[in-house]
Amino acid sequence: MKFLERFDQINPRIVYLLMALALVLPVLKPIGMPIEVDNELTRPVYDWIESLSPDDIVFFDASYGGGSDAELSPQLEAWLYHCFMKDVKVIGVAQWETGAQLSSNVCQKVAARATAAGYNAEYGTDWFFVGWRNMVWRGMIDDFWLTVGNQDFWGNHLSTLPLAARVPKWDTEHTKGLIIFSAGSPGIPTYTTYWPDHDIYVGDVAVQVAGTSNYLRSGQVKGIIPGLRGAAEYEKLTGQPGLGTKLMDAQSVGHVIIILLVILGNISFFMKQSQKKAAA
Repeated sequence: MKFLERFDQINPRIVYLLMALALVLPVLKPIGMPIEVDNELTRPVYDWIESLSPDDIVFFDASYGGGSDAELSPQLEAWLYHCFMKDVKVIGVAQWETGAQLSSNVCQKVAARATAAGYNAEYGTDWFFVGWRNMVWRGMIDDFWLTVGNQDFWGNHLSTLPLAARVPKWDTEHTKGLIIFSAGSPGIPTYTTYWPDHDIYVGDVAVQVAGTSNYLRSGQVKGIIPGLRGAAEYEKLTGQPGLGTKLMDAQSVGHVIIILLVILGNISFFMKQSQKKAAA
């Protein structure tokens, strides 16, 4: 009881230490807290890849920066690994220059992990990355190679990439849909405007999901991976727990610590108030 009475005098460094442990330990040793998959938002994205045949081609766009990396890179990692599991071929672009830098690292990491697991993830054959270009995006519908300058992100000519030969144009004849990992503008409207005949999916930061849901209701978007939770949901669907699951564990434990501190603080406050009234 004395501890609660003096709770308002607790050293702030103890609070900081508790929060640090709550955020770090679940990442180092995941708890695997239960998470329910959203059947309206996340599952359609998973079902899209599951419905494809080996050798089908899909696109992704990394339209995000450092501020949204913690939410969208785990989504990209989970989704891309799923593609390699299904032997679906992947081509990456980016409307944001920072997105190109961040997602290129994710792609290389996931490809190495998939290769080690025995999946086909050879660069140029199973996937390649164009990255960011200062270009008229609509031009890729008519001539993909010319519009991206005939080069990939690392300067390789597209003629040296077998997968590129299968996509002279970015249209429904050559590809089976696209997903944009979006943190703002430019973003989703590029595809709802110029690729309305495609199946469009979105990996979204949590704060934008309410607005993006309007695209879902209108049928312009077929599914949405919502924030960090969506990444963890996707990992659950594929049976491949990863960074999203770890970070959701850390977030959940952090929230529990905050709630407990608020409850204890209020108990301490009301106990002191009662003591003052009794003394009066």
